[in-house]
Amino acid sequence: MGAPLEIETRGLTKSFSGRLALDDVTLGVARGELCGVVGADGAGKTTLLRCVAGLYRPDRGEVVPGRRGRARVGVSPQGFHLYADLTVDENLTFFGAVHGLDRAALGERGQELLRFASLEEHRGRLAGDLSGGMQQKLTLVCSVLHRPPILLLDEPTTGVDPVSRREFWHLLDALHRDGTTILLASAYVDEVERCDHVLFLHEGRLLVDGTLDELVPEGATLEVVLRQRMSGAEPIASGGPA
Repeated sequence: MGAPLEIETRGLTKSFSGRLALDDVTLGVARGELCGVVGADGAGKTTLLRCVAGLYRPDRGEVVPGRRGRARVGVSPQGFHLYADLTVDENLTFFGAVHGLDRAALGERGQELLRFASLEEHRGRLAGDLSGGMQQKLTLVCSVLHRPPILLLDEPTTGVDPVSRREFWHLLDALHRDGTTILLASAYVDEVERCDHVLFLHEGRLLVDGTLDELVPEGATLEVVLRQRMSGAEPIASGGPA
């Protein structure tokens, strides 16, 4: 029997101004999984993550409350959303207070994360003066200060240089090994190929749901499978844990 589900949606449907952003999306992400959501711009990736985070209320369907509750979810939205006019340390202090960390816990956790993210020597710099890659790493650090069991990441490496992208994934892999359940939206097929579990959204519909071993025949590639599904074939049923 597989691990219990940490993230689950049933019949999730959401529209904006009459346009369907999500169309009857049912999925499950097991505890400790690294799950990648891929799709073109407008496919529904951001809407899915925001519904899971509780930022959007679905028109129909539901996000099943997890064992730990939504208060234990870390969210890293698309783009840079920290305080550009605060230093690295000041951003950590602010988000630590938001999550209720005391000074000792914040100091220990913040130092650990900054060292691992190679940001320790930049603690006094304004966040707005950091490179794009450093800003993304700082965003991730602020998202996991409180050790959330669930982490939602919305296209965190879009527009980031290859070296910073590799460093970001080094951080993400460490969080995954530590047992964090991660739902990652990405525009890059090669990124979701690094995940335990792959979801493919197209025009709000979930067309692919499964592991790479389940989805990709020998000699094929994930990109080919996704193109075939987008061309009108029937959705692949999830073979993941129940």
